[in-house]
Amino acid sequence: MYQVNFLPWRQQKMAAKKRYCVVLCLFQSFFVIVCMIYFAAQQQLELRQRQITKTQLTQQVTHNQHHIQLVTEKQIQLTKWQRYQESLARQAQRNSLRLSILHKLPELTPPKSWLAYFSLTDKHFEIAARSYDPHDIHQLITRLENSPLLQKIQLIKMERSEKINYLHLSANYLEGTDE
Repeated sequence: MYQVNFLPWRQQKMAAKKRYCVVLCLFQSFFVIVCMIYFAAQQQLELRQRQITKTQLTQQVTHNQHHIQLVTEKQIQLTKWQRYQESLARQAQRNSLRLSILHKLPELTPPKSWLAYFSLTDKHFEIAARSYDPHDIHQLITRLENSPLLQKIQLIKMERSEKINYLHLSANYLEGTDE
């Protein structure tokens, strides 16, 4: 026996629904694939941009570190130069003081006396004087004691030979005296 389909319109409707569902599934799959490709491309683009930004920031950090190192070296060099300049200023002040002592020596030396030896080292001053008159030697000691440039004057040696009196003194000179 043959089976007769009395409801072809129902099968056609079901076939149309199947085709519609298949097309809808294909369209949705296509849409999902397109969305996934779009999001993957966006992520790749964002990843590239972040890598570029990271590279630029790394270069900038390296550049900044180099500048920081240069500035630090320059500051160290500046500090050294400042110390050197301060030491030169102190040396100039000491030299000025020594020069003032040397300029004062003729004023401090009595007329009939003369200096046989003098030495200026660090803060120490030594002087050897000779005179025909013992009073001049005593006057030289008094003048040196009254000088504001010298302190702690000590007699090293005092003697008389023939007609000449000999005096050898040691003293410290003041570093910070300004006249």
